[in-house]
Amino acid sequence: MSHPGKLRALLATLRIANAPSVVSNVFLGFMVGWIQVGEFWKPSEMDWGRACLAALSGLMLYFSGNLANDWFDQKWDAEKRPERALPSGLFKPGSYLAFALILAVGGTSLAFTLHPLCGFTAILIVSLIALYTAYHKRTIWAVIPMGLCRAGLYFLGYFVWWLSLDYLESIGYASGSLALKKLAIPAVIGFGLFSYIVGLSLSARYEGMGDPPRGPRMLSLIMLLVPLAAMPGNFMTGYLVPGFLGMLPFAVWLALARTSFKQPIPRYVSALLAGIPLVDLIAAVPIVMGLDARMPTLGLRDLPHLIVMLVLPLVAFVLGRALQKLAPAT
Repeated sequence: MSHPGKLRALLATLRIANAPSVVSNVFLGFMVGWIQVGEFWKPSEMDWGRACLAALSGLMLYFSGNLANDWFDQKWDAEKRPERALPSGLFKPGSYLAFALILAVGGTSLAFTLHPLCGFTAILIVSLIALYTAYHKRTIWAVIPMGLCRAGLYFLGYFVWWLSLDYLESIGYASGSLALKKLAIPAVIGFGLFSYIVGLSLSARYEGMGDPPRGPRMLSLIMLLVPLAAMPGNFMTGYLVPGFLGMLPFAVWLALARTSFKQPIPRYVSALLAGIPLVDLIAAVPIVMGLDARMPTLGLRDLPHLIVMLVLPLVAFVLGRALQKLAPAT
């Protein structure tokens, strides 16, 4: 096969179309962490370098998981998906395993340079990747570690700002209850993203059946809708209108995915995958608009990092859809 053909096969292995959503997930976690413990009203305090390194770490872990998954599934793919890169002989299986390990070690090492808790989060993500890779063809419950991997990306970005123990003590984090209260925000939005990923996977499985069982179909739909409640859950009390505005793009896209893009199943799954950054947007809008309302002497034009927080999920959504034309997302 030609070099362009090999490149496309490699991009398909890496699920390159989903890479923008990984960046969006990590950045949302990064910003939530900074807003909690940093001087977010000072653009000069924004550490774009560390944000990029956190996103790079997340991408390395994500690509590692995809390479490991295809390496582990090569016998199954030889029977069911012979067009894929390894069954078709485009690459040697050992190269996939080697690069999966290199990326896993590299992504984890990079995370440790940002903060020890980022590093431990990366180790947990790698462990969940291994669990999913080993069991995803054996049991439907493997969607749980897959969803946890995605939710872990929020914490990978969030813990960049979990600063020194002395500093945390000075602002009361060491009191325990306050620390848990602060951690509740990434935990709740993480649950929203986890639910969406699980719902996506279950929906893809059961919608493709000729006569799917009603119970699992309803469960998958409920899980897809959970982000509408979980993502803005910490912010809706004070910022009702921004909360609903954040929901709108996701709700519209989900409706389109379940109607206009419902068939064939690969098209449906690709549409749901493209919607992952819109899950981030549900939380980002009330956060940003709430902060803007609390800063009467400043406008969003004075807070470019908050503008990026709003724009990045939309850019990731558009870029993800564009990359799906270059290589399949599944």
